[in-house]
Amino acid sequence: MGSYAPPTQFFQIQSSSYITAMDISSSAHTLAFGDGASFVYQFTDREVFDVNPYSMGLSTPDVVELPEVQMGEDSPLSSVGLPYYTEPLLSNWPLYPSVFDASSPPPHIDDELLKNMKTVDFVGYAPNPGIRRNQAPRKKKPLQNKRNGPKFRSEQEREMLLSNKILDEQDAQQRAEHRASVTDLGAADPMALTMPSYYRRVEIQYSKFGVEDFDFEYYNRTRYGGLETHIRNSFCNSLLQVLYFTEPLRKVATSHIRSLCSHPKCFLCELGFLFRMLEASNGQNCQATNFCRTLTMSPKAAALSLFEPDIPDPTFSYSGLIQSLARFLLEELHGEAFQPEDNNPVISKLLDSPSISTIQQLFGVQTLYAIECASSWCSTCRRYRPLTTKRTVLALPNALFINAGTSYPEDEALWRQNGPGSPRNNKQTINNNNNSGSNSNSDGGGADTPKCNPWVPERFGVHINGGEVVIKPLLPGSDIPEEFSTSSKTCAIYELAASVVEVKAEDEDPHLVAQVKIPQDELDPSSDSPWYLFNDFLVRSIREEEVLSFKGKWKTPSMLQYKRVDSDEQLDLTGLPNQVDCSILFTDTTVASRPAVDPKYEILTPDEMPKKGTLVALDTEFVALKREVTEIRSDGTKSLIRPSTLLMARLSVIRGEGPKEGVPFIDDYIEITEEVEDYLTEFSGITALDVNPKTTTHTLVDHKMAYAKLRLLVDLGCVFIGHGLVKDFRTINLLVPPEQIIDTVDIYHIRDRQRKISLRFLAWHLLGRDIQSTEGHDSIEDAENALVLYKKYLEYKKSGEFGKILEGVYVAGMRSNWLKKPPRDNLPRLPFLSSPRP
Repeated sequence: MGSYAPPTQFFQIQSSSYITAMDISSSAHTLAFGDGASFVYQFTDREVFDVNPYSMGLSTPDVVELPEVQMGEDSPLSSVGLPYYTEPLLSNWPLYPSVFDASSPPPHIDDELLKNMKTVDFVGYAPNPGIRRNQAPRKKKPLQNKRNGPKFRSEQEREMLLSNKILDEQDAQQRAEHRASVTDLGAADPMALTMPSYYRRVEIQYSKFGVEDFDFEYYNRTRYGGLETHIRNSFCNSLLQVLYFTEPLRKVATSHIRSLCSHPKCFLCELGFLFRMLEASNGQNCQATNFCRTLTMSPKAAALSLFEPDIPDPTFSYSGLIQSLARFLLEELHGEAFQPEDNNPVISKLLDSPSISTIQQLFGVQTLYAIECASSWCSTCRRYRPLTTKRTVLALPNALFINAGTSYPEDEALWRQNGPGSPRNNKQTINNNNNSGSNSNSDGGGADTPKCNPWVPERFGVHINGGEVVIKPLLPGSDIPEEFSTSSKTCAIYELAASVVEVKAEDEDPHLVAQVKIPQDELDPSSDSPWYLFNDFLVRSIREEEVLSFKGKWKTPSMLQYKRVDSDEQLDLTGLPNQVDCSILFTDTTVASRPAVDPKYEILTPDEMPKKGTLVALDTEFVALKREVTEIRSDGTKSLIRPSTLLMARLSVIRGEGPKEGVPFIDDYIEITEEVEDYLTEFSGITALDVNPKTTTHTLVDHKMAYAKLRLLVDLGCVFIGHGLVKDFRTINLLVPPEQIIDTVDIYHIRDRQRKISLRFLAWHLLGRDIQSTEGHDSIEDAENALVLYKKYLEYKKSGEFGKILEGVYVAGMRSNWLKKPPRDNLPRLPFLSSPRP
């Protein structure tokens, strides 16, 4: 290399593998190699070297001297400091639902075993009831078999198309199981010690099609409607069923809604609307959504804590809650039914004064307050007693609500120790049998032998003797004593009509059910028993022993209702208003601060009074008070846990026939006072300004007014035309007979096709119109298009081309993926829609 070249130096990398990488630092002070064995070899020509000549020194945090803490056995834990934190600590983790039982709790020792126990030297001895030594039976939670519940309607339709025979056999088997004889159940368990399966809590299962896909008919094959449970404060369903079968109250409530009520949040109106639905249900399930919504919004109910807990609590007492609700509700109904200036209808023949409300005439007790002045010294109280107050009962009510008073375990034990099967009643039964035997020998018959008096009497008499109230139980089939056959104002015979029971299963949260004795004029002739169980939307006939016996620990009485046996003779309900006030259809009312700007509707005139069969087209828009709750499973599928809570925000109804066909006569926006999570503006076109009385430019009414208009149209017999009306009416909480609904969703649908065609696609393909494209849905526009589609259907049906047209719609939908939109400029304009609205 030349004489002036520096001597060459060689360095060997001690690697057992091959070199895979080499790099030189930016300072040229060090060289690094990497081999296939994941080792790095670094070389440098100086002791102090820099990898990056522009690097800065590391800045280290200041050293904080930790305080010295002396901990002893008596030192409090608060002496140990905690670092500053901005997020919740792990110790603040919520208990529910993150904490679960990891093992079985200790077994409960039976009360009978404790009674027979003998104690010797602090050790208890009792006979072995059959349990192995040092072992305890473990109660496992039964597995929920999906086959035991109903199939979704979509699954049933799919199976029906595949094999009608198999589905018919399965349906016949299910019907046979549900029609199990009440007598057979009574023979197996005469005192109802074991809880039947139909007393368990029932829950609605959701498919991808929502709650409409759930088969409620599986749980109710009777003529009486049940109430659904997927709404807040649905614990009151049992009380509502008891009130519904109180016939005088039902007639008072349904009469109340025939006239215009000035109360915006009226419980009596909501009861009347609910009772009208139950009357027309014919076994179809109903909802108490509007009633529960009114209850939730009541400040008085909130102050009294009349709401069920948001998180299920096994220790929560639903018995006390339903008793408090009954007292609160009767007081509210009394205030709402009262009419000033003595205009209250007199429905009780025992009264002659219109100064009290109809509710007080049914459930009130007439009393007389007497105040005596006795200013004397009381040696017992050690004070002066200036006044003495005495209350005397003057007249007896038509119905009694009796609280069972089971707030403590001792009270529950009192109910279970007495009743059928108790020693007192067994002895009484023997005496009755002996007496009946002697009577049969002398008279030659003992078929009408009275039964033993149970702990819960089926009948009892009340007699007012001066200032004393005498109560005496009456045996079924026995003669009525003479003291109970005097004036109806001072004596009465009451019969058990209903009961509200709290059911406590071991593996479920407690819930309430109603046991109701159906009135004779409403009883199904094929029923084995007049008693029916209303377990929310599960309705079925039950035995009388299940009502009168509380020997089983699985149920506890909450309330008992007794009715006078002569209530029909003592009440005259002909004085209640029976004329329907139709003025709300002919009057333009609003709660907005200013009148509507350029209204799109024309109010009906008295000459256009709807009648049975009148065609009207309807569409509604909704907002979401609560969004739906879903979960994503491990396989990627989505499961619906709770559907969204929707509330009607706009109602549009147009004329379906006559000279003004297609002209709207209702276009009301609904005032919303609750908190709204999503206005669904993209689909509904509703904003917060539209439902605010101070900012809206539309006609604004409260929810009860809009509902009353729809209720009136249904009662008048109008036939509603629309797209997806069944789902809309369900969301509105209005039960409409099927013969009054013409739904274009079902008209333009082939039964063996799963897809149901949207209104937007039908309007584009059959009418050449582009709707729902820019500012969301317009309820007037949607109702008009549904009406035109129905008219088109009649034309296609008359010409015999409907089947071919419908097949063409499905073919066009599959080709365009159901989403094609033509240019607006090429859309034909029909005279029906292009004509200006008044």
